[in-house]
Amino acid sequence: MKKKYFTKKYFTKGYFYLLIGCMALLFAGCGGNGGGGGTAAANSKDYVYKAEEMEIEGINENTSLRDFCIKNGKMYCSIQEWKEESSLITVMSSGLDGSDVQTFQMELEPNCYFSYFTPDGQGNYYLIYEEYIEEGIDTENYTFRDDYYLTKLDSGGKEVWRQPLSGDGQNGYWVNWMRVLADGRIAVSSQEEIAFYDQDGNVTGKTKLDEGMDGGIYFLRDGSAIVNYYEEKSGKSILRKLDINTGKAAGDYEIPGGMNSYSLYAGADCDFMLVGNGGVYSYNLGDGEVKKLMDFIDSDINSSYLYNLNAISTKEFYGMINDDTTGKESLMKFTKVDPKDVKDKTVLTLACNYVDWNVRKYVVEFNKTNPDYRIRIVDYSQYNTDEDYTIGVTRLNTDIVSGKMPDILLLNNELPVESYKAKGLFEDLYPYMDKDEDIHREDYFPNVLKSYESDGKLYSLFPGFVVYTVAGKTADVGTERGWTLADLNALMATKPEGTEVFPESTRENMLYYSMEMSGSQFIDWENGKCDFNSEGFISLLEFVKSFPESLPDDYYDNPLRGSYDSWFREGNVLLCRMVLDGFYSYNYTKKGTFGEDITLIGFPNKEGIGSVLSVEMELAMSSKSKNKEGAWQFLRYFLMDEYQENLNYGWPISMKHVEALGKKAMQRPFYEDENGNKVEYDDYFYINDMEIPISPMSQEEIDEVVGFLQSVEEHFSNNQELINIITEEAAPYFAGQKNVNEVADIIQNRVQIYVNENR
Repeated sequence: MKKKYFTKKYFTKGYFYLLIGCMALLFAGCGGNGGGGGTAAANSKDYVYKAEEMEIEGINENTSLRDFCIKNGKMYCSIQEWKEESSLITVMSSGLDGSDVQTFQMELEPNCYFSYFTPDGQGNYYLIYEEYIEEGIDTENYTFRDDYYLTKLDSGGKEVWRQPLSGDGQNGYWVNWMRVLADGRIAVSSQEEIAFYDQDGNVTGKTKLDEGMDGGIYFLRDGSAIVNYYEEKSGKSILRKLDINTGKAAGDYEIPGGMNSYSLYAGADCDFMLVGNGGVYSYNLGDGEVKKLMDFIDSDINSSYLYNLNAISTKEFYGMINDDTTGKESLMKFTKVDPKDVKDKTVLTLACNYVDWNVRKYVVEFNKTNPDYRIRIVDYSQYNTDEDYTIGVTRLNTDIVSGKMPDILLLNNELPVESYKAKGLFEDLYPYMDKDEDIHREDYFPNVLKSYESDGKLYSLFPGFVVYTVAGKTADVGTERGWTLADLNALMATKPEGTEVFPESTRENMLYYSMEMSGSQFIDWENGKCDFNSEGFISLLEFVKSFPESLPDDYYDNPLRGSYDSWFREGNVLLCRMVLDGFYSYNYTKKGTFGEDITLIGFPNKEGIGSVLSVEMELAMSSKSKNKEGAWQFLRYFLMDEYQENLNYGWPISMKHVEALGKKAMQRPFYEDENGNKVEYDDYFYINDMEIPISPMSQEEIDEVVGFLQSVEEHFSNNQELINIITEEAAPYFAGQKNVNEVADIIQNRVQIYVNENR
């Protein structure tokens, strides 16, 4: 629903030349820090707000809404229109109901900014005007400076006075904030002091600030000033009350969850309104917790953030959002909906530790359109603090183990997924796919599905994937995919001294990389067995030890190594670590990086199969869910054409959509000009400032890549606990303190215990 905000087109022109740059127009009382979190919702009906777009005349494809605030019962906003060398700002004010519209314009010259644009509620406006001045035409004589001015405008935008600030012409001076105080004085704070001015622009006093203030300041509804302090001793950001007349601050207040979790705005019937990734919260200084007010998902708001919040009360407030789907910026009014007026639907819980943007976007759409079910997201990252970012994962795991399993779980590498599968917590999704008339197993990459099976069952759903592999010149490594460490060592023996296997590789990063590429081959989670004292793993440790502890100081400047851009082409480096996430990555690697035929040979290992799959998003259904049909209605979307053909990253799991991408890769890239005509152009790869054209792919090349995608079955391994064990126990071998067999036995014992504990 849209509500008219400004309906009259009325201009009183008053031209004032100001500089715009990248600084946002800030009205008094508007500001924040970013973040997300808060206490978990208990009932999704309790956090529903009605969102109404405030339609503003003058907003179109050539303009943008710069800022918005409410003061003394009136709304103020500004619209920016860019010209060739300048821009035009239109400032509007009205009553909350859209009446009594008043407008003026300001034309802005280049190299001038303005900020902290503040209505005083009496028809006047104050702002900080900054002019960036460059002098001199050559490097030796070139100088620049920023001149700052406190400026007053009347209700028509006409300049009343302009007062140079104490930092005029000084390097290192800037304005931290500006505020029109309740007694009519204008306070301007630099990084060291607060200067006070009367309404005629005269300086009435200055106050030195205490050390430790980091510039963040908030003015509450009663006019109190609250500053943000960073305590080096505790490593915490805290709030203190500031006496702006003395520059002294007192009292320590900590927002539960940490300052970095929220943007802070003054409340109307509370001290602060907080905006986090999940919604809006209230907080009073000294409270032990924040109180959730609005949940974005429960309110069907297709945005993960809100800014320039202006509160009438905790039940009514205004703010600006960017629609996550369209990118459109809108000014919105939010009004609390009585829980009894919220339509009854069966609520399904989707738990995660940080929500994927694509999942969040579809949850909003699902909730708007599905007549029977709603998805409620519980993001456990809300429990993380500035001091400990692992609390969310720990709490999620504890809840799951104790029986509080959500209907749907968004998986990530920090969760013990194999343990969940072994405990029977996930539902097999194959029966749902087979029963769904719109979904056919044979339409999706069978090797990817098989790779994530457990005992013939599919316990998670994934819409896309990438392949981690290793590329080398076909002339060096041959045409067959896959090889062993013995094969690599034999090849390196034929190369000149100084030839590197991989570029920029140290012992530490190679140990990580080798485990990511080969780790899954040494653990059989299904049967609970591991194989880290095998000849294959011992050979891997010996291979890793051959790399240096650190790169030499002249690594990038050594003339014998040549230019970085041409290392692969000239044979100084043999292999390229590669993420194959689209046809373009193959085409650029072949025709740009190497400049000749390549083989995706993979990482050398005992099985001779060194390319691995990684899914970019993975969802599971709880086997304990009482609403499995509703959960499937949500999950199936990610396999449907609408999602598969618009995948943002990686390969769609749908083979027909990969085929469509292949047809596109065989065409020259193009764009449409202003007349709608198709204009083709060439892609280029740059080596040593030389343009190398990248031709479209041939059908043979497309077939080569698709055939490769269909051959990969192993998993990318990113189990941090496993990597930590191996890194810790391999260190004595790398330092020459233990032999490789002894270390392998220790790793085998520790990992076996870990596997047993997590099955």
